[in-house]
Amino acid sequence: MSGNEPEPEIGGFFRSNLLAVRKAIRQQDFKKFAALESNVERVAFILRYSEAYQLSLEVEKSMVKDSNNAIRLKDAGNKFFGHGEFAKALETYSNAVLLAPSTELSIILANRSATLYHLERHEHALKDIEEASRLGYPKDLLYKLEERRARCLLGLKRHDEAIEAFRRALQALDNAKIPLEKKQKFEADIRVMLAVMDKGKQLNQAATKNFSQVHVKQKSNAHSEGNHHSRFIPEKKRNPLYPACSNAVKIKDDGGDIGRHAVATREIAPGEIVIIERPHCAFLLAENRLTHCHLCFERIFVPAACRTCTCVAYCSHRCRDADAQVHSRECKLLPALWHSKASVTCFLALRAITQIPFEEAMKLNQRLKDSGNASRISAENPYRGENYATFYNLVTHEDKRLPEDIFHRAYMAAWLFRLLRTGEYLPENVKTADSADSKLSEEELFIAGLLLHNLQLLQFNTHEISELVRPKGEKTLAKAKSMFIGGGVYPTVAMLNHSCNPGVVRYFIGTTMVVRAIRTIRVGEEISENYGPIFTIMLENERKRKLRVQYWFDCNCEACSGHWPLLDELDPTVLRFKCETGLSCGNVLLVRSDTNEFMIGCAKCGKSTNILKGLKTLQDTDAIFKVAATNLEEGRNEQALKAYLEILKLLDETLALPIRDYHICQQGVRLCALALGNMAYI
Repeated sequence: MSGNEPEPEIGGFFRSNLLAVRKAIRQQDFKKFAALESNVERVAFILRYSEAYQLSLEVEKSMVKDSNNAIRLKDAGNKFFGHGEFAKALETYSNAVLLAPSTELSIILANRSATLYHLERHEHALKDIEEASRLGYPKDLLYKLEERRARCLLGLKRHDEAIEAFRRALQALDNAKIPLEKKQKFEADIRVMLAVMDKGKQLNQAATKNFSQVHVKQKSNAHSEGNHHSRFIPEKKRNPLYPACSNAVKIKDDGGDIGRHAVATREIAPGEIVIIERPHCAFLLAENRLTHCHLCFERIFVPAACRTCTCVAYCSHRCRDADAQVHSRECKLLPALWHSKASVTCFLALRAITQIPFEEAMKLNQRLKDSGNASRISAENPYRGENYATFYNLVTHEDKRLPEDIFHRAYMAAWLFRLLRTGEYLPENVKTADSADSKLSEEELFIAGLLLHNLQLLQFNTHEISELVRPKGEKTLAKAKSMFIGGGVYPTVAMLNHSCNPGVVRYFIGTTMVVRAIRTIRVGEEISENYGPIFTIMLENERKRKLRVQYWFDCNCEACSGHWPLLDELDPTVLRFKCETGLSCGNVLLVRSDTNEFMIGCAKCGKSTNILKGLKTLQDTDAIFKVAATNLEEGRNEQALKAYLEILKLLDETLALPIRDYHICQQGVRLCALALGNMAYI
């Protein structure tokens, strides 16, 4: 593996400066660099050269609040609202929200809440009303805001709360700076509304009670429809050592090239959930920074803005507030990162550090030196993907890296460290000047070394986070496409090895990854996922080349060792039956689909297999496949998924892979599974 070409994350922004730094290092000095054994020494070596400081950390267009543009957009939104163009008004107000400083924000949020009320998006309107109130909405206008709050609550059948809001509107009317006649009319309208509501309170309470019962019942039913919507595996079914896994999964480490991997402790049926895991760290792609929530990755309908910058957006104030501490450490760094067009692994390398408070990061030093930390997994000390030590112990293949590869990554780590130093993460008392003449503090060196370590492990352990995008108005998945919206590190899933014929499929609910079996996995069989190249659509030589370049291993999965053809090249007239002797024989009986023979002899064990059951299964699955295809065409994705999974279970009993119809069913399962996760209509 040591002869593989390195794949450094170096884009055009960095290329000329990288070459300048490399040119400045004399050959005998580069040999010294190649002999260095620690990441700290490697980054410090780069930072001793003045050329490493020539690449600017500043950007021309900073992402700060812009009062003038916010007001301009607010005024444009007002015009759209006045003309009844509520969708355009919403979009314009939302753009204004992202730009507005706190002094302008309450008015814009209030205006947006009016638009949302007219669009009957009452929950969203209430959130804007609450935030506008919190930000000090003018007292002389508060009567309008409270009246709108009351009407939104009415729309949600929250009658008691609506009554209270109407009463607050009456109280706020005292501060209103409007003509007396208008004030009297407003007051009269509210009092009429209150009188009607008070008179019908008993009826409203009964209606509210019934609604609540139905709502709770619906929620209960929705929860019980299938645990694929759950963010966690139920505790009784959870692996006590690896909590993200079900108890059908065992993590083994037999040493050698295979490393840590997952095997089945019992038979796993197609469709069964085997892992549900939140990321250790995750980051959106730059192009999605204003369309998706910076914290949970959900597509945004009504954006909530960062209080200090225009870099990112959130789906709610709750997500914004939950992310406030981490984002405050990154806020100043993001414009330069996006300007550089650095890969998502650079963002993740930083995020893995910035999400840990500096004081806690300093305590990691000794713990990370304990090389046996990763192996001491027990019920008292389970594998926790959220811990940095767990992340740190993911594979880096540092011992197999060429000096040039390490140099490229050390260069990137040096730039990321310089960038990190411009923000709020490092305390001022540990920062040194951004100069080759400065002697880095111990704290700075430790963080710089972690950045290089992170960049190395991210090459092999980053997963794409996806979203299924469907055209607006499309009921089916025929034109749906899976889009890459960000990257994340899932330490448990990272232990699954690759197969060009994987045993699982994955999809995402927000940033949470759900992993489900896509074929029957026998007891003791390895549970494998797919790193990109899959046998159905990519030739063996190309698959192996890609895996060798990116992941540094030669694939010997069953599809590669068996030289399986592409899906389109599989002969549908040849059936592959399992020898009835079972695993002790393991032979595959090749039979023409038009055969008149039902007892087929095995050339390996000498016994005969009755294929009548298998032929009957094929007939049954033909009918089920038509049902699945019809459901998929008509947009009944969950019913289609159930039918496809039933086909896989039946075929697994008697037939051996590869089977054309089987893998077509798997494609249907993948598509239906993606529809259970992140999805958007565009």
